[in-house]
Amino acid sequence: MSRFEGIEDQAAHWLAREDRGFDASERATFEAWLNQSTENKVAYLRLKAAWQRVDRLAALRQPEMARPLRAHGWETGYRALAATVLLAIGIGLGVYYLAGVDVFSVGSAPVYVTGVGQQQTVRLADGTSVELNTNTRLRAKMTSTARVVRLEHGEAFFDVARDPGRPFVVYAGNRKITDIGTKFSVRHDGEDVLVLVAEGRVRVDIPNARAGARPIEAGAASMIVAKADGTLVAQKSQRAIEDRLAWRQGMLAFDQDTLASAAAEFNRYNDTRIIVVGSARDLRIGGRFRPDNVEGFVSSIREGFGLKIERTSAEIIVSE
Repeated sequence: MSRFEGIEDQAAHWLAREDRGFDASERATFEAWLNQSTENKVAYLRLKAAWQRVDRLAALRQPEMARPLRAHGWETGYRALAATVLLAIGIGLGVYYLAGVDVFSVGSAPVYVTGVGQQQTVRLADGTSVELNTNTRLRAKMTSTARVVRLEHGEAFFDVARDPGRPFVVYAGNRKITDIGTKFSVRHDGEDVLVLVAEGRVRVDIPNARAGARPIEAGAASMIVAKADGTLVAQKSQRAIEDRLAWRQGMLAFDQDTLASAAAEFNRYNDTRIIVVGSARDLRIGGRFRPDNVEGFVSSIREGFGLKIERTSAEIIVSE
């Protein structure tokens, strides 16, 4: 039995006990198991939803199909039926959400990871090319009906292979980005999601959003900034989009960015942190730099602005 199958078996065990009725000791043990890992929660919630679905279907069928499980076989029956139901609804579906839990976390989807300062290009099973920027982690699951990516953190550029029968969807934070014949990037940082559209169109919406919430569509040379409290769409020049995507050519491009924001970009790629303090934070800079050339960047701003540079073992502190 695989680890995943073992978790499913335990989930079926607890689901059956819950249906029978917990005593105080059993409930405490169950809650401890549930809180032990996200995988446990996902398996339990998925089986419970599947079982509830069976209950609803059984109520519509002949009475003999809705008979309760015999007392002596309650746990074995749950396990067997849970396995059957999961097979029927398709464990291999690209992704679906249940009570806010993402079943991607325990799926068999390939995982692609880059460390700080690393970049990587991968080709997915459908032919889509994905360029991963620094410190990025994503999963990609391809099925016969859907193509789904979960960007857990970091930044990636997608050159999507055309397949009208299988939508290409990226989940990042609480946003769902759907490709409409597109080349686009997604950056996921904390609660913030940034989408840049190089070609084609994308649709951005919030899964399970309140009634009346409308998805946002944006075309080429658009920037979509999604925060916890709202979404902003801004039309940019093609040059501005290219500058934002300069990391694909191994560069960072700035055009009247604040020194604080430029330093934050360098910090994404390096262990040595640039800390800008005081009024120097608001100075505006332009230019193109290699992200690993911290010394060259610091030297340029020192000479260009006459700034003060102090060093510690892990930081470079910049001030006027």
